[in-house]
Amino acid sequence: MQIRLYTDGACDIHAENKPGGWAAILQATNFDGELAKETVASGGAEGTTNNQMELTAVVEGLKLLSRPAALTVYSDSRYVIDIARGAKKPAKNRKLWRTYFDLASQHMLDLKYVAGHSGDALNERCDKLAVAERRKFAKPAHGLAAQSVASDIEIYLSTQVSRKHRTATWATVIVEGGVEREASGRAERVSELESTLIGAIRCLERLPPGKSATLFTAQEYLSKGMNLWLAGWEARGWKTRGGEPVKYRARWQRLQALARGRRLNFRFVKQRDDNPHFQRGKELAAERLQRA
Repeated sequence: MQIRLYTDGACDIHAENKPGGWAAILQATNFDGELAKETVASGGAEGTTNNQMELTAVVEGLKLLSRPAALTVYSDSRYVIDIARGAKKPAKNRKLWRTYFDLASQHMLDLKYVAGHSGDALNERCDKLAVAERRKFAKPAHGLAAQSVASDIEIYLSTQVSRKHRTATWATVIVEGGVEREASGRAERVSELESTLIGAIRCLERLPPGKSATLFTAQEYLSKGMNLWLAGWEARGWKTRGGEPVKYRARWQRLQALARGRRLNFRFVKQRDDNPHFQRGKELAAERLQRA
């Protein structure tokens, strides 16, 4: 028999109660590829993170095994794969990791990374189950969180900068209806802030007209500029309260033009490590910077 375990986790870290869900599918097939047995498990929690849910899915999946076995574990979490393989050490979730290593020591595991939303049927099944569990624990959001939940499109914007080479890169992961799209770019002789503005512009230029969107960014100046300061700058002839010219005025005006006719919200996100979209954006921006 060949045994494989597919796992996935999901978490809305922007919701007030941070609901999460996990799912595991354990399958045994004969050497002709015929399915002999399948066991499915799923669950969820509040006040969690994406990494916790990804790891919980693997832990609960291994608990489905009734005796020691050789199996392949598939996960779309680089966090799980890297630490489970020993490439990195866990800085958080240590109790959960101890449980994982105790369970893993009883089996012969082959760990494989599978890219999320890449067409793998079992990964897609796990994703849907995990998202369904997450929704069970979700509570109505308020204020800016409610606006982001109601948006048609979510945009996750990341940047990287090399001061030595005077180069900055940006990358975005755009999520619409559960489908992800990626984009990235590079700019020479610009600051990280200007690179962020360029990335936001390129992203909004790709959006269908009239669609509402929430753009998540680690650049607080971008979120405050678009949400709080833009009207004041314009009223003062594009000058700050101190009377200084607004930097990158042309970029801000382009963003302002793209924002017209749609409900658009910019949200500052301080903690990004537990969000897979930000992790992917960080990788894309770093790859662009390395090629530069």
